[in-house]
Amino acid sequence: MPTRIVFAAPGVKGGVLTQVFVEEPEHVFESFTASERVPFKLTARTSREEAVYVNPSLIAYWTAYTPSRARAGEQQHEQHHEQHEHD
Repeated sequence: MPTRIVFAAPGVKGGVLTQVFVEEPEHVFESFTASERVPFKLTARTSREEAVYVNPSLIAYWTAYTPSRARAGEQQHEQHHEQHEHD
């Protein structure tokens, strides 16, 4: 299961940024604790799955990533619409 990390970003509206990473939450925890406050590498879940270095001092928190219910509802609506187009 991917991980969503929320970063402190004081200069950004709302004060935080989020990014989804390929690694499981347990792997993020292991990397975070082993990093001893130096940046560590994770794989950002983008169109290319990019390796990025994460600054642990900017991490506010992380959680297992699951698509929001609203987004899941949109996807179901699109699939339903596509099915009717093919009928």
